[in-house]
Amino acid sequence: MITMKVRKKSTKQSEKSIFARYYSREKFVDRFKKQKNDAIDVVIPLMNTNELWEKNLHCFYREIPINRLIIGDGGCIDDSIKTVRKFPRVKIIKQSQYKSLGYCIKELIENVETEWFIYLHTDVYLPTGWFDAMKKYQNKYDWYECYRKITAMMEFWSESQNKGKRALSGSQMGRTKVFKEILPIIKDDYLQRYEDLIFTELVKSKGFKYARITDTFHYHQAMNKRGELEPKFSGIILEKEPNKEWERRMKDMDARGIIKYLNPKPYLILITNLTLFKLKEVEGLDWHEFKQWVKKTNPAWLEHIRIGTLGQRILHIEQKLIRFGTKISRWFGK
Repeated sequence: MITMKVRKKSTKQSEKSIFARYYSREKFVDRFKKQKNDAIDVVIPLMNTNELWEKNLHCFYREIPINRLIIGDGGCIDDSIKTVRKFPRVKIIKQSQYKSLGYCIKELIENVETEWFIYLHTDVYLPTGWFDAMKKYQNKYDWYECYRKITAMMEFWSESQNKGKRALSGSQMGRTKVFKEILPIIKDDYLQRYEDLIFTELVKSKGFKYARITDTFHYHQAMNKRGELEPKFSGIILEKEPNKEWERRMKDMDARGIIKYLNPKPYLILITNLTLFKLKEVEGLDWHEFKQWVKKTNPAWLEHIRIGTLGQRILHIEQKLIRFGTKISRWFGK
């Protein structure tokens, strides 16, 4: 599920949007050939990729003087490995025998031969100048990252709206003579974003028939519009389809990973306890067994772990309210 908030601050649209860049054709550029002195190994663990994988690889080679691209194959069943083999200086390491991402990354880093290395995900696209901006901090830090900007590209059924009673908008068909009875009352005043709802109710009020057919659909594009009149989207809320088995495994590994490898800090305690609270919600927490494991693994955490403090419960309730508000806004508004 995605909802988007808007901000009033406008931005100029003089450049191509990131989406246009994703799907534009471009020549392959290998920065390594012109900048071998800065050559650097790049490590990427992967377990299948999205449809932009090849485009992302193009930007990696364009932005980074890649000494070797070290790929961890976690058991791909799509064409990700076939795609990456098209590129130069690629080393592929079979990693399907491992169960954790962390161990895969460890092995990839152990194969690095350059003084510095870059760790990338398969689903990132680097803007122009990324490597130059990052490289200038090598004398200041030992491990560092940059901000990220989200691009959301997925299609899904708008279930809450489709099941609702109110009319939607985007693709309608109407009988002209029916609207001739309605249009005379329409003035240049307040009929704006609820045109779908108002037209529908006016049609029904005159005794005519309204329906929402299920034989076809339209794609509704949640994207910024060009121009300065409408506020731009500023954020999204993402939800995955519910899968308790997957959630149990992920939350259990998340909590145990922090506790095993790190010592307690306030923000780590908050994250871990919230994770435990969610693990309990999906019926994946044996509290006695977990405490015994903590005692054996890293007892410094014993006095800090809770199944859910008041703060975590409030945070969890807030998250649920946001999701509920999202469904309500989808039902009532555009």
